[in-house]
Amino acid sequence: MKKLLVLVLIVPILALAMISCDADMRSNLAGLMGGFGGNLYEGAGLIVVNTAQAEAAAATVATIGTGSGAKPATTSGLGVTIPDPGSTTMLAPQGPGAQGALKDNLADAFNSEAQKKKLLEELGKPVTDTDQQAAAAGTVGVLNATLDALKDELITNNPELAAVLEQMKLPDVGDGSTLTQGDLLMLQMMTDLISNTVATLEDIGGTLGGVDETKLGLPANQDKVLGIIADALFAAEAAEQISGAGSLALIGDTSLGGFLESLTKGRGTRGDGFTLDDDAEEYLPTINSLVPRIVTLMGITHNGTAFEYTAAKYNSFLLNQKAYRASMEQALKMAAYVPGSLDSSNLDLSTLVKYGLAVLITEHDAFVKHEGLAANEIILAYLNANQGLGLGTLSVGDTLNEPTITGFSYDDWPAFIKNGAPSDVPPVIRNLPYYVRILNNLIVINKVDEISKVTEALEEFRDDTEDGLAKWYNEL
Repeated sequence: MKKLLVLVLIVPILALAMISCDADMRSNLAGLMGGFGGNLYEGAGLIVVNTAQAEAAAATVATIGTGSGAKPATTSGLGVTIPDPGSTTMLAPQGPGAQGALKDNLADAFNSEAQKKKLLEELGKPVTDTDQQAAAAGTVGVLNATLDALKDELITNNPELAAVLEQMKLPDVGDGSTLTQGDLLMLQMMTDLISNTVATLEDIGGTLGGVDETKLGLPANQDKVLGIIADALFAAEAAEQISGAGSLALIGDTSLGGFLESLTKGRGTRGDGFTLDDDAEEYLPTINSLVPRIVTLMGITHNGTAFEYTAAKYNSFLLNQKAYRASMEQALKMAAYVPGSLDSSNLDLSTLVKYGLAVLITEHDAFVKHEGLAANEIILAYLNANQGLGLGTLSVGDTLNEPTITGFSYDDWPAFIKNGAPSDVPPVIRNLPYYVRILNNLIVINKVDEISKVTEALEEFRDDTEDGLAKWYNEL
């Protein structure tokens, strides 16, 4: 059980964020976790809202990948030469005017509860056009090949940026037949983000190989870098709204971190249950509220006796979580070149939790696929063995059990998170710098609406060579 839940850095992400706060601070933190606010009168149903922006955005998405919205995959228009991606068509990068119009409509819709509801209903519909399905499926291969080419171009003069861009690779969407309109939108936005990034980096460096830390940090180039940051943050915002993660909230004076911290103390061994003691009373309201909502976002439902899932819904959730993480990591990296570019208008303390969730979901999915199964198979097994966890009905004295899963165990987890695996799709180099980057991202996010104790704890964990991140990694 311990190996399942103590994934990557989820403990320092959430435990430190919640444990380090006193009651008043935790209440303030909870207030920041609510996503978009919307209009009070609109939310109460007292006014009729014009949903024109939502409808315009949905209409635009419906045309993505059709006509001139698709192009041959071998001529991607992304600014780099790539090998044959093994597909025929892809989503064409949009021009500045089309991108701007789509973002304006999305932004207006996301900031209105009624418009957002209408838009998300439309984005939840399946993609039935076969041309769109083919273009969407081909796009993933092209984007991942493009990112490989970018890495090769940038690796000499800017290895850190090369590593960050390489992590933007997206999971395979198969033949595209299970895609939603929202998935199609995210693939288009990631295509545009990478296209804009390539064009901007070439503008700054003359060539991609000429982009180095010094050029990116020049005052004359800051507006250009700010453009990349804005694109990445908007893509992240769209991903969290489409996946539903933007609505996640921690409620009340509770400590989710206390729950996660207790699971790392070694109580119970593999194959044994973990019993919730009296200390659980403090954090169970948060667990019982948050976990069922995450389960629902994954497309998992309860039929009265057992949990079930729809693979397409989980795959959509995973795509958006990967897009959110990739976009956030690019924005955070580029923000290092423009001091003051991140503030509470684009990040807040809820970002700490949402980024942590994205890391958790994507890392766990990669491991389970490495073991030859689908992540939802494992998640379902745990939920059906611990139905109170998924239903939000846990109480003191309950036991969380680790089920036996044929052909699968977490015994290989330490080796996987230390070294990765050649079979990773897309491949990821998991080494100590990989986890340092994740930890640095948490520190940067927290510093926007800073809880100083969290910053201190994260920095100490990163820098303490005797009992910190390096020790954790070396002892895996």
